[in-house]
Amino acid sequence: MPQPRRIFISVAEASADLHAAALVRHAREAYPEWAFYGLTGPRLRELGVETVADLTSHAAMLTGAVRIARRAWNILNDCERRWRETRPDVVVLLDSPELHLGVPELGLHGFAGRAKKLDIPVVYYVAPQTWASRPWRERAIGRDVDRLACILPFEEAYFRQRGIRADFVGHPLFESLRREPRDERFVARVRSPRRPIVTLLPGSRRGVVDAVLPLQLDVVRRLRSRLVDVDCLISCADDERRAQIQAVLNRYELEAELHIGRNADLLNAADLVLVASGTATLEVAFHRKPMIVMYQAGGSLRIPYELLGRRFLRTPHLSLVNILGDARVVPEFMPFVPDAATVARVAAQILADETWRACMIRQLDALVTPLERTSASETVCAMVSQAMKS
Repeated sequence: MPQPRRIFISVAEASADLHAAALVRHAREAYPEWAFYGLTGPRLRELGVETVADLTSHAAMLTGAVRIARRAWNILNDCERRWRETRPDVVVLLDSPELHLGVPELGLHGFAGRAKKLDIPVVYYVAPQTWASRPWRERAIGRDVDRLACILPFEEAYFRQRGIRADFVGHPLFESLRREPRDERFVARVRSPRRPIVTLLPGSRRGVVDAVLPLQLDVVRRLRSRLVDVDCLISCADDERRAQIQAVLNRYELEAELHIGRNADLLNAADLVLVASGTATLEVAFHRKPMIVMYQAGGSLRIPYELLGRRFLRTPHLSLVNILGDARVVPEFMPFVPDAATVARVAAQILADETWRACMIRQLDALVTPLERTSASETVCAMVSQAMKS
């Protein structure tokens, strides 16, 4: 009988909770002697992972959640005390560099530094995007992280050039996307009578929906005013977002269908997708659909961004698909949308220009195909197993 192994796992966001759940599911098949516990979200708890604390319910990263900073600090201290009493075999940290790396230069050590101090191996899953900004975090990664699991292909070489033991494992999003069921009858219904369909993905967080959805709806309204007779489908993350989206929709007096938990069908039906920036752009790319990426940061940030933001950004592109392609594969309007009229003109051109659409789809296919062939959970589990033995 294999010796039981205790693995501390930490997530602070819904997306990390999703990826962690996939990791735990694979581990229970391949490494049944492993027992997980730590900072969990609802998906990890559904799998019976022992919970020390939950930060995902606040639905915000630590950088945007000053109100929970004290609670997070208390959790860090409590977990370190637990580790001193009962040492885990490995610590697995997912994303959230503010929590997991901290700011060691200011004496604020996250989970990685605290584990390193106790000589506990650290596997960091979803590498911080220091290639885009905050490169100073690489010092803490190199010092405190034993294995870095990268989810974007170019990251492995980037981090290895900086002396960090990094490996590309694949993007975990594609594991969940491959499991999504599709309802062809739904797609057939919404596509008949045949009109171009514009699907809106306005985001899953209240603040993002408030900022992005009005602009997306304005684009749809302007398309219709240009005699582009489009149908509109809107994805809602949950019942709360549906109520929020319906309230905005009522103000615009626009016809649209709202659906919860049907992204695969909404994207399968779409001719064009208006999507808030983030991982959702990869979900659209997975379905090989033309898209326009939109993000509207707070108006108070415009001047600071113009003065300082550009100096800290290390990439010419901001949307994930364009970063992966190292080219303007899809139109992006971020971190600020100049005006809805400009986006509507681009949207009308995409809907009318079959050559442009076909080119965009070919480029998206070239980006996504290598990511689809990976199994992130399997590879990260192997990294965890190796960390135990090293």
